Amino acid sequence: MNKTICNTFKILTIFLLALTLSTGTPALAYEKKIKELFDKDMPQYPEIPEDEFIENTYLQADMPFGDKALAYEIRLPTGWKSPDQQNLTNYNLSSRLLGDVATFYSPPRIESVRSRFQIQALRLEYQITAEQWLLQHVLANGYTLEGLEYFEDEDKVGSLHVFLDDGETYVARTISQINGKRMIQAQYIVPANQWNKEASIIAQSLKTFKLLNQDDTQIETMHQHLFLDIAKFSYPASWKLKSQPIRTIDRISATISNLRDNSTQALDGQIDVNLVSAYSVTDLEEELNDLKMEFRKKGLVIDNLIDTIEEFEFQDVIEFGFIDLYNASDAQNKSLEYEIWIGVVALGNYYGFITLMSPSRDDEFFTWSRNVSAFETTLKSLDLQAKKIGQSK
Repeated sequence: MNKTICNTFKILTIFLLALTLSTGTPALAYEKKIKELFDKDMPQYPEIPEDEFIENTYLQADMPFGDKALAYEIRLPTGWKSPDQQNLTNYNLSSRLLGDVATFYSPPRIESVRSRFQIQALRLEYQITAEQWLLQHVLANGYTLEGLEYFEDEDKVGSLHVFLDDGETYVARTISQINGKRMIQAQYIVPANQWNKEASIIAQSLKTFKLLNQDDTQIETMHQHLFLDIAKFSYPASWKLKSQPIRTIDRISATISNLRDNSTQALDGQIDVNLVSAYSVTDLEEELNDLKMEFRKKGLVIDNLIDTIEEFEFQDVIEFGFIDLYNASDAQNKSLEYEIWIGVVALGNYYGFITLMSPSRDDEFFTWSRNVSAFETTLKSLDLQAKKIGQSK
């Protein structure tokens, strides 16, 4: 078959398949706590005129502990001051708990405790987005999320949440931002009975928060796997690779596994990367059905379609692609829920089938987040070894 005709056939076939699959109705009943938690628009507050805002705030800039990654600036309300910082001299970034970097308090008042602005930091261990980290943080601490704010940079997310502390109700407005291997959270914490008075200036103040030194270091070291001289992909070093013996270049595969970091080495997630020669595929939908049957052999039953993702940051050589997300359950125990993600791409003279098997986001959100991040890393990096003239490297 002529290569141009073959490539055109591939694109048309995948398009028709995606159209066929998308006509299936995603389960409207999939209204679970995690999805609902994300569906919170940030409340809007009246904006203070710029000249009035400048008059009632001052510029605070610092590089705590001499750490360039923590250097920041923000306009704080006039009269807010930092206490004696001697207790912060023993700075040691934890991977478990947010550590204090800077704290500023509002002037004292009789009717309630003072509001405060604080910056905290955490050392990240696994590749993750700011949104995923924030939701884990909210769930782990039992906060009530009232609003989310998204930015163009997926390493930054804003939130509004309510929490109880010693019987008192507080409102927290935050910016959580990944900088290199650190999660940095800037937040205002305000007694609930003072929130309406301070909401506008706090919202405007957080808009001025800026990290002064961008650190592009990846959270995790990445390894690269080569499919002979055909294709390549990257994956987090914390995952274990197992490549299958190559008996024919018509079908090539590799598996990366997220193994629990304890003596059991239990499987917490698995990604399979399969390349199939376009000349060997007669029916793409049948190929996908065979792929789904492989999950059945592993004891998982694929249920309803959750979503289809068509907008994704594929490499330039990817001619067409989409990702289908499915609910799945254990064949022996329906209460054990999973998610199956299936990415389908046209890559040179191959179809790529990249699958993720993971506990569901509602059952194990931390594990799910880590698995999804690894899946996205793998799929984003999938590329041809040798590119055509004119294609970017």
